[in-house]
Amino acid sequence: MIIDWQHHLTPEPIWRERGGKADETVLLHQYGKLIMPLYESCYLIEKHLEDMAQAGIDMAVLSETPYQLDECRLINDTYAKLMQKYPDHIVGLAPGLPLLGKAAFDELDRAINGLGLKGVVISPQRKGVFLDSSQMWPFYEKVSTLDVPIFVHISPAPRGFDSLNAPYNLNETMAREFDLATAIARICIGGVLEDFPDLKFVFAHLGGGIAAIRERIEQYMNRWGADFWTRGAVPAINKPFSHYFEKVYVDTAGYEGGINALRCALTGIHPNRILFGTDYPFDFVNDTKGISRFIQSIQNLDLDADAIQGILGGNAAALLKLN
Repeated sequence: MIIDWQHHLTPEPIWRERGGKADETVLLHQYGKLIMPLYESCYLIEKHLEDMAQAGIDMAVLSETPYQLDECRLINDTYAKLMQKYPDHIVGLAPGLPLLGKAAFDELDRAINGLGLKGVVISPQRKGVFLDSSQMWPFYEKVSTLDVPIFVHISPAPRGFDSLNAPYNLNETMAREFDLATAIARICIGGVLEDFPDLKFVFAHLGGGIAAIRERIEQYMNRWGADFWTRGAVPAINKPFSHYFEKVYVDTAGYEGGINALRCALTGIHPNRILFGTDYPFDFVNDTKGISRFIQSIQNLDLDADAIQGILGGNAAALLKLN
């Protein structure tokens, strides 16, 4: 089975509220930066299923990252209906709003325990709050009780990367990736996986290229020991960086089938921690043959058959507890 871990579907009312128009691609901006195109296919489930069949994808894991609780409710209801209608092809993740407290946590309860959604999706940062902030701990406690994976998608226009403000699009191409890599470092070093060892995180876009600097982080932590932390700070972890890093999952989306990015990731990330993802429909627009070529490229990797099948679907199926 081939499972597309990163596959986005926006309910039509939300798509229209954002400015989506029939037969026209609208470009959505945030903080003056281009963040996404609003394709009509964003909400057309029949188009999704048709393209999945042509590309050879058996199941899509739907996700969306809204900002309002009422949007979360609509997304959860929409995904639950699609899961009921297409049980062999659709799984949904519930959008999480970690900073909204009880109301948001109650909605997660309803989504997971009531509607049957299979996980939670959040962004690497929200309102200047990062994943290792103490403000996130109640959210992690909640997800721990739900026993579902947390998918960390992108921050559309992440803050804190002013050097990437430019009259060209370094936001999508670089800032988002640095934000993801930073978020992985934070959950590993900042004590999240120390305090919540059973949480299962999946990061988008091969973790923003984190494999390329994994060794550097480890070496500097080894070199400086307690001095790695700011003077006066108490280290938040008790084991080597690798102990926490090797708990993390990443997906293959974000590179439009760039197989070299996946090969680079495999130098520092075990295949059993990698999940196939396309970022459909924002990547591979009207290009099902491109998705098929990407799948074929993965099948041609110099890995054993079990590892390849794990990347293409087995690892995701285990995380989602699919039969």
